[in-house]
Amino acid sequence: MKRSAILVALGLLLSSSAVVAHSHGHQPEQVRALSTQVHADRCWVRMLPEPTPSAAYVELENQGEQSVAVVGASSLSYGHVMLHQTSESDGMARMSHASEIEIPAGGNLSLKPGAYHVMLGQAKEDLALGERIILSLHLSDNTQVQAECELRPAKTQAY
Repeated sequence: MKRSAILVALGLLLSSSAVVAHSHGHQPEQVRALSTQVHADRCWVRMLPEPTPSAAYVELENQGEQSVAVVGASSLSYGHVMLHQTSESDGMARMSHASEIEIPAGGNLSLKPGAYHVMLGQAKEDLALGERIILSLHLSDNTQVQAECELRPAKTQAY
């Protein structure tokens, strides 16, 4: 529990600092200010054993008057973080990289199993079920929204 509190504090500290975060392309990117219009809720991670990537899911609400897109993601707990979409073709599920995911003005976006989600690879530390990590979602208006995500078993299907 103490570790969770430290992770939350670090996430909040980083949101107000001018530190460098790494994205999928491993290019340094300035940490963005927190969004005032997009809010995250009910975040969880389907945790799989390394080296298999895990997946994060979250509910996003855009309370603003303009649409905004999720254009990237990062986490201090994982070295490789990217947006993905699951689609079905000829009865086969396929995952592909998503460069951006729109959240309509006054609307919601669910990142959920079988749809859009965040892939998490290369855990930077030993993580355990029940712990929480901070996931930062980078938005097209140069802000970010942070979510505290609970690490759940691989068999979990929904929040």
